[in-house]
Amino acid sequence: MVWGLVYPNAPGGVDNPLINPLAPEAPSLATLGCSKIIVCVAEKDSIRDRGVWYYQAVKNSGWHGHVELYEAEHEDHAFNIHTPESENALKLMKRLAHFILH
Repeated sequence: MVWGLVYPNAPGGVDNPLINPLAPEAPSLATLGCSKIIVCVAEKDSIRDRGVWYYQAVKNSGWHGHVELYEAEHEDHAFNIHTPESENALKLMKRLAHFILH
């Protein structure tokens, strides 16, 4: 829904390569310009699978960095924003801080 506001006339809609890194004509993930990536998803999020697909695509792309997947159990999209003091939001923030610092 947000991408419809950002790029309303995107050819191919949300599967435009400028929006979807897994679209057929998107640039190769093997050439990512960073050394590590963490993909965070929430178990009940309606777009959870897209995050997992992205993680798997990066992992299998031939990219030479470190990629990991973090999944928050029993949570929905943006849970850490809606309930920032919750146990799972605090776990996520701690994991992100560790990822950034190491």
